[in-house]
Amino acid sequence: MDFFQSVVAQDITESDGSKSYNLAIRPLSHLIINIKCLNLSANTKATAAQILGALEKIEVLRHGTSIVSLSALDLYAMNCILLGHEPIQVNATNLENSSRNIPLIVPFGRTLYNPNECLPGGTAGELQLKLEIDIADTGYDGYISQVEQVELPEATPARYLKYMTKDYTPSATGSAEVTIAREGTLAGILLWGTTIPTGTSWTTTIDQIRMLVNNQEKYYGTVNWESLHAMLVNRCNAAGGFSDHVHLENTGGSYAQNADTAAAEQGDHIISNHAYLDLSPGNVDDFLLETEPLSSLSLDVIAGDTNATRITPVILKDVSA
Repeated sequence: MDFFQSVVAQDITESDGSKSYNLAIRPLSHLIINIKCLNLSANTKATAAQILGALEKIEVLRHGTSIVSLSALDLYAMNCILLGHEPIQVNATNLENSSRNIPLIVPFGRTLYNPNECLPGGTAGELQLKLEIDIADTGYDGYISQVEQVELPEATPARYLKYMTKDYTPSATGSAEVTIAREGTLAGILLWGTTIPTGTSWTTTIDQIRMLVNNQEKYYGTVNWESLHAMLVNRCNAAGGFSDHVHLENTGGSYAQNADTAAAEQGDHIISNHAYLDLSPGNVDDFLLETEPLSSLSLDVIAGDTNATRITPVILKDVSA
């Protein structure tokens, strides 16, 4: 079995708007999207969230229909879940015009280089990547992107991953049902909420959640945001060693005053607003949910406030479907 990695787009100087690229005609394991920029000025380096925020949406279309659609920030969290570690921030320093970059993986299987779980081959133009850019230039400038693809020429996959974000904003606090599409085999659901416990408040936009299958609780009864966030964190090995850390320094005479230095970039910072409903722990098939035979599938979202959330089901689709 061979693989073949190649460049799709090389050092594209980006501006606001959409870019589209045709992808391989042979089976495809994953894409690599590398976001590059420069620090705008000294001592005001862009955070990872600011850099990721410029890439508003990553979309992959097959036969003209979306099979992947999510923000770069949500893809970062998806990398933590599926790849088992946080993506690296390269050269996260405070120097003016320092080169920065964050590489993201767009996987088409729960593991990479998997000939059984990847996108099948097709004809020219059948598979497309679309990037939507909105550059805020907060703490950075000189936004550049690279795209590469990894093909598995001899693969004959049985299924591939589909993950598309559904926006949901609670109309009131308390319980409300959110319908989940019944298609393919459900492997998990990525959640993002605007509000999480910070400071002295325990409020979360998603306070609790439960899964309803054919109007009956399954997998998850009424569970808390904090435990679901822990499930995501347990999936990954944080890359905190590749960024700045917090230190306490004395800034006053006779040790009368203390101050924290710059805040940490990684650890549980970038994915602190994400949680995960895991139906494939360890990427095993034992707990997967076949959704198409079901009469209903939904989440009962118990909201602590009425801010925005994002819900991204992770679905295994049969190649023949």
